[in-house]
Amino acid sequence: MDKSYLCPVCGFKGLEEAIFVDGEYLNTFEICRCCGFEFGFSENNEVEHGFITIPEEFLEVAFQLYRKEWIEEGIKIFNPESIPENKRNEDFLKFDILVRQLKDLNLDLSNFAIKGFEDF
Repeated sequence: MDKSYLCPVCGFKGLEEAIFVDGEYLNTFEICRCCGFEFGFSENNEVEHGFITIPEEFLEVAFQLYRKEWIEEGIKIFNPESIPENKRNEDFLKFDILVRQLKDLNLDLSNFAIKGFEDF
């Protein structure tokens, strides 16, 4: 049985711990091996949102802002060795793999104001 969880930022299925349990956000401090988001740290320290500690109701905003920045910076993989070679171009995630991962998050890609998503 596969016990890996989806990263709510990039859609990578490889988190060892659930980020949400019964609707409650857990500060696991796990780092996504794909996008590098650290749950319990990045939303409060790496995302510019105007709060010292982001209120839980704005977590999705922090995820969206981090996701946008990560994509615009070229979708560099945090730990390339953990991503199969056929899913990456050296240290960068292939765009079609990114699209598949984001679709697994049920995101409306037509709503992305990010370069490269004009055709969705």
